[in-house]
Amino acid sequence: MGITAIKDGYEDVKRHQSDHRVNNASVRVLGGSDWVNPNVMQRKSKTFVRGVLRTYGRRIQKVKRSPKEEALVGVTTLAAQEHIEPEYDDVVEEAHGLWSHLNHLPEHATRDLEKDDNRPHWRKKAWEDTAVGDFVKVLDNESIPADILICSTSEDENVAFVETKNLDGETNLKSRNAVPALAHLRTAADCASPHNAFRVDCDRPDVNMYRLNAAIKVGKEAFPVDMQMALLRGTVLKNTKWLIGIVIYTGEDTKIVMNSGGTPSKRSKVERQMNPQV
Repeated sequence: MGITAIKDGYEDVKRHQSDHRVNNASVRVLGGSDWVNPNVMQRKSKTFVRGVLRTYGRRIQKVKRSPKEEALVGVTTLAAQEHIEPEYDDVVEEAHGLWSHLNHLPEHATRDLEKDDNRPHWRKKAWEDTAVGDFVKVLDNESIPADILICSTSEDENVAFVETKNLDGETNLKSRNAVPALAHLRTAADCASPHNAFRVDCDRPDVNMYRLNAAIKVGKEAFPVDMQMALLRGTVLKNTKWLIGIVIYTGEDTKIVMNSGGTPSKRSKVERQMNPQV
């Protein structure tokens, strides 16, 4: 019994470590002082292992926003992992790579960099901190962190190619199209602009991986959305330089999690029948 307990405990620890690696994988999320996600999320659930390990010693800090902005309830960020990835041009990217030499720059140059820092940009965030309504940018050969609607891609006619091996075991690439009403959202500034505001109406999450009932409302017009315009968590972007999407389902509401079963029992059928009789 002791050997079996040790073996089961070792398997549970390895499973928690695997979950930790997946949940703390990084994804590029829209950030900036002028844009705040209006959707309110519940607090993340905590387990005993998470409370003890505290994500392997790295401090978790709550997102601090200005008093005028509306903060998401319970959304946290890993201070050690989070950093900014501007998309403006190579000159600004190189400038952000030289933060350690700011003391040697003149005062007006430092102010210019701080202004660029407040502009809309793509900031790396952990998968588990991704909220519904976040704009995400996925690069080639990266996994999709949640169920998203495709806004735009780098390819002609806004086509994206994905591998669904983790969902259905098929290795051939499948094509997905962007939502035509959101094809103009190609940069961080476009996504954060109040002139490009829209609303997404979706059904409650279900286990059907081939059906999606949703609609995009831009002003007074509504545009239908189907599964051909969505990407599920677990798929991998292939042969596409980049993709911008908006998150519609996260965590336990994603279709891959809803279709996954629980941890199988290690007891035999005879043992389960004998226990109540004994």
